Amino acid sequence: MGDAAAARDADTGESAPDSPHLMQDDPTIDPISRALQLLDRPAQWPHAAAWLYGAEVRWRAPARGLFIEGRSLVLAQLRDDARRFSAAEYFTLRRAVAGDRVIDESALNLIFPHDGIPGVALNVGDRVELKRTRLLSFAGGLIIDELNLEAWTLLRRGS
Repeated sequence: MGDAAAARDADTGESAPDSPHLMQDDPTIDPISRALQLLDRPAQWPHAAAWLYGAEVRWRAPARGLFIEGRSLVLAQLRDDARRFSAAEYFTLRRAVAGDRVIDESALNLIFPHDGIPGVALNVGDRVELKRTRLLSFAGGLIIDELNLEAWTLLRRGS
């Protein structure tokens, strides 16, 4: 079993999606290519890509004051973000690969959720745009660092 599959089994036991094109054990698809495929489904990313995260992964979102270490805590944050952003409109701006790094630039247009977003000083019901650049760094077939550079813009105050 490869490093990515071993990390998956050791922590959550979650398996990859059923699609044969996204299976983590498919030797014809490298982890970076798999990540690029999965980024097209942001709501499913936390579950579908869980096996790509290394045990000692670091996840950072400096604009929100967040620095998280460890696979289980990072996956919990990813699931929390996916829940809060579930009704957002997603726009992919750019995706690129630079060596062992994936660069994913996107914009999300959403209504600020009723339970807020820790570290973001906006009000419930505000229409906001999140411009986000995610830098996913890989080593040994696993994500070892994810940096989220975020810019939050108020588009319209809620009622």
